[in-house]
Order: sequence, then structure tokens, then C-alpha cells
Amino acid sequence: RAVTEPIGSLMSAGRRLAAGDYEAHVDIATGDELERLGEVFNETGPKLKEREKMKQSLELAGAIQRSLLPIDAPSLKHFDIAAKCLYCDETGGDYYDFIDMIDLGPGKVGIVLGDVSGHGIGAALLMTAVRSSLRTNIRQHGTDLTTLFRKVNRDLVRDTGDDKFVTLFCGVLDDKSRSMTWVSGGHDPALWRREDTGAIEELPNTGMLMGIFEEALFEQAGPLELSRGDVIVIGTDGIWEAKDPPGNLFGKERLHKILSGAHGSAKETCNAIVAAVADFCGSAPREDDITMVVIRVL
Repeated sequence: RAVTEPIGSLMSAGRRLAAGDYEAHVDIATGDELERLGEVFNETGPKLKEREKMKQSLELAGAIQRSLLPIDAPSLKHFDIAAKCLYCDETGGDYYDFIDMIDLGPGKVGIVLGDVSGHGIGAALLMTAVRSSLRTNIRQHGTDLTTLFRKVNRDLVRDTGDDKFVTLFCGVLDDKSRSMTWVSGGHDPALWRREDTGAIEELPNTGMLMGIFEEALFEQAGPLELSRGDVIVIGTDGIWEAKDPPGNLFGKERLHKILSGAHGSAKETCNAIVAAVADFCGSAPREDDITMVVIRVL
């Protein structure tokens, strides 16, 4: 009885704990290993309760972060637009946004895509700060993307530490002229598949990483004249740096191959890229967020 009763108490309390009763407790005073086992068990419930609270907080933070992403893409006469954002954790450092710039003229839309260094709640909070700063400043500076990025960069330098930075792409589509101007702060070049030649070109980076040097300069590129059938993909490195189980990278060659055969809608191209990355990774866990904006010229 001196052995079986303490074990029975542990079994009973263990069932309650497994059912979600984090207050489950045992009183074992045998003065031996069974008592010490009971003490360890009594420490488990509060720790599990704290982890559950943290999990719920992260899930709430993730839901709030996802709610900041646009629900629908802009509807334009000459552009078909789709986007996707997949976080590898509950929260992430990637984001995209569509900003209606009708005050600057009909048919002008801002396309934004960013990648904050790191993962988790810290990256998510910084991403929110980037979004807020950009949306505030774009109302004032409009299509002057050079000044816009200088303002956003200064805000980030003051808000971030030395170990955090942001890569950011912002393009302005002009529906009337089928053109795009852009500025890129350290972001991987967007890919432009030309319908007339089938060639895939990179839209060059126009500035350094953001959030590091307060007086960093950024240049505006374009306007880029686009033709019917052209496709532009703006993505984060979680696409081409995705790994399969042996550790091989998805790479940009595979992305180029998908883009070369992209003759459907922007949404179909977006889904094809996501499916190809998922198929390549197989059982390997995703280590980075995957975000992209696909633009097809109509």
C-alpha cells in the first residue's frame, strides 16, 4: 500500500492534467523517490498552464497580424493582381500591402512587399511599425518614392536595434499607361517575364537595407512600360531559399521555370509557385515565411 497508493494518486492526477486540469495536485509524503516524483508532478501543471497562455497569446497575435493583410487585391483594367503570405510560425516578419493612391490620379495603386529580419513576435511587431510608417508617409509623399523611403527608413532606424533590418519593395502601378515605377530598399529583385520574348529580367535594387543607416539614399526607378501578357513576381527569399529534406535549396531556376510557363491568371501563377515549393520541401519544415505578389498585365 505504501507504494501503490502514491502511484495511484499520480495516475489519477495525471489523467486530470491530461484532460486540461492544470490545478491537478498530489500529496505524497513518503520521504523517498515517490515524494520527489510528486513534487516534480506538482510543478508541471503551472508550467503547462503558462505555456498554454503563451500559445493563446501567439495565436491571437497571429490572427491580428493576418488581419492587417489586404483581403482583396485591387481591381484594375490593365492589371490582374494576386498575393499570398504564409508564415512559418504563428507570427512572421513578411508582409504585403495594396495602397489606393486615387488622390494622385485614377488607376494608381501602390504595391508593397517587405521582409523583416528574424521570426516570431519581435519581427511581427517591427513589421507592424513598417506598415504604419509607410501608410502614414505615403499619403504625404505620394509617388515621390525616394522621399517616402527616406522618411520610412529614418523611422525604422529610430525604432530598431543594430540587429534588426528590413528589406522593402514599393511599386506604383499606373493603370492608364500600363507602367510601374518602383523603389527597393535592399529587397531581392522582382522578376519580370516579358511576353514578347519570353525573357525573364530582374528589376534592380535601388537602395540599401532599411533600418540601419539613417541617411541612406534611395533612388526611384522607372517608369517601366509593360505589355499585355507580361508577368511580374515580387517575392521574399523564403521562396528560393526553401529546403527539401536533404537540405537542397528550391533556388531561382525553379522559380524561373514556373514563371516561363505562367500564362494563366495571377492567382493561378501564385498558387503554382506555392504548390511547387510545398512539393519540393516535402516533409521538411519551413524555416522562413513565404510571401509574394504576382502582377499580370492585361
